[in-house]
Amino acid sequence: VDNMTPLSNCELLHVDTLCWTHCSTRGVLAPGPRGNPTLVYRRSNNIILFGGWNGVHALDDLWLLDMNMWQWENLSERKSVSDLWPNPRTDHTSVLWEKNNEMEVMFVFGGSVEGLGPCSELWALDITACKTEQALYKWRQVKIMGPNPPARTSHTAAVVGRGHAAKMVVVGGTSSAFGTGQGAMLCDAWVLPLAEVDGMDQMWVKLDWSGSGLNRCRHSMAAVDSTTVIWWGGFDGNAAVDDKIGVWQGNLGDSINSPTSEEMPKSDTVKKDNNALLQERWSAEVPVRLEDLPPDVLAKAKRSRLPGSLCKAIHRHAVANNRDTYIDPASGYSVFTSVYLKRRECCGNGC
Repeated sequence: VDNMTPLSNCELLHVDTLCWTHCSTRGVLAPGPRGNPTLVYRRSNNIILFGGWNGVHALDDLWLLDMNMWQWENLSERKSVSDLWPNPRTDHTSVLWEKNNEMEVMFVFGGSVEGLGPCSELWALDITACKTEQALYKWRQVKIMGPNPPARTSHTAAVVGRGHAAKMVVVGGTSSAFGTGQGAMLCDAWVLPLAEVDGMDQMWVKLDWSGSGLNRCRHSMAAVDSTTVIWWGGFDGNAAVDDKIGVWQGNLGDSINSPTSEEMPKSDTVKKDNNALLQERWSAEVPVRLEDLPPDVLAKAKRSRLPGSLCKAIHRHAVANNRDTYIDPASGYSVFTSVYLKRRECCGNGC
């Protein structure tokens, strides 16, 4: 809210309706408030959260959110004294490599390490699927021969391609070692082939990209397909970047080959069991909005001095039309109507 206080809110964007809503989880266990952590999504329908900053210290805890049960698990509690583990850090990046049908790897690159500052470390969290028990998680630090990207924070990273054809792309960021303001911006891009990443033949390659599109930090980036990434927004050392309606595109050309069918992980489907019944997924309807109200109803609600008159008017209109959700005009969130709540209990978030 004030750009300084770490939060612990979990929010969901329904991509079919483009509406935000609260994420309500079960149980008392949950990550503490933090800024600048990373999240990756796994096809087994869970997400992994790592690190961040709680307002005082950088963090090194590892959490898993089961999106079938909607429960958090603190994976850090599985750590033993002999286990390798990354130092606490913030402003890093994490990406997920779908290596094959049984193996996934979460790579963590860079960030600001507690007590040390910007780094260029590359860590891998090996995730091995087990059919009869919990997945196995094991950290290892990856050493790459040859030139490496300079230490940085607040950069972006993405995995392009899958299987043995996958590569990790790192773009931009900042480092206090290069000064302050715009001089601290790292105007570069690097790519790392991920197949057999511990082998002596694997090396970081600095991409021949140039232009004002790279001189930024705290931006966002996503892979479009096996050859293209896009990025948008960020901070250029002096002010927030204003890209208007455009995005920047990085074309990797033929440097990434499309993986063969044997290399592509099979699409996992969520196992239909009793646990899946704990989460009811609402259909992709577009919530009722303020502009959907009839003109006379909207005018009357605006004239009313009763608290929440607009919200109540939208809710009545949604219920009259047998709709499950509406947009709260005060918060902009998608909220369930009494039609929906007659089928299940409220999630308890106080929408």
